Amino acid sequence: MKKYDLIIGFGCSFMEGGGLDNQTIHMRMHGLETPISLNETEEFRYKNNFIAYLAELYNCEYINFAESRCPNDLIFENIYKYFNNNVSDKKILLVGQISLFNRIYAYYEPIEKFVKVSALRWEDHPFNSEPKMKELYDYFERHLKYIYNEDAEYKKTVRNIETYTAWLTEKNVDSVWLSYEGRPEQFVESKNFIKFDGDNLGAYVEKNKLRLKDDPILKTDDLHMTINAHRLVANKIYEKIRG
Repeated sequence: MKKYDLIIGFGCSFMEGGGLDNQTIHMRMHGLETPISLNETEEFRYKNNFIAYLAELYNCEYINFAESRCPNDLIFENIYKYFNNNVSDKKILLVGQISLFNRIYAYYEPIEKFVKVSALRWEDHPFNSEPKMKELYDYFERHLKYIYNEDAEYKKTVRNIETYTAWLTEKNVDSVWLSYEGRPEQFVESKNFIKFDGDNLGAYVEKNKLRLKDDPILKTDDLHMTINAHRLVANKIYEKIRG
């Protein structure tokens, strides 16, 4: 069986452990009457996601670089920046989680920085109902209506996975990938790609009621994964690598 010294994850909030740092959810999950601090819930989230559980199975270190609302372009950019600038003698496994296809990462001149745009909701990040963000909102609205094409984004993602897998192999880094979304016929199960009962991760956790919203104790509409779901994903990756 392969042994790793370090597991590194890149993805969005579904890898990060989204929802597990929510103070109200945390209180209900653990039967608490008063909330613990935000720092403590963030630490809980970092220790209770499928990257952390996979590292537990391998008894090795881990780094979870997953970011909330992270578009795929930024996920691949972060992978490139990390492995292009870091040389290590450690045996490393990269776990890459594909995010929602329609998210974008764009430079917005009025605020002079790059922003992650994940949904067309005026009151939500990064717009936050601020007048100076209106042009970005309008741009994203037009992008979704006239430019975005799911099949094109899917094909681009497959090319990136294949390219990065080969590049990482040259650096003696193993990689395994999974996608939160995508139709059942999209993505092919392979040595480096994991599917869940023939489908994407998002459909799998919805079908099997493994989302936070599916737990009646939590009383939430949060679509992120339960702790049990994170453990199932870690076990699935582990068994995939074992062959």
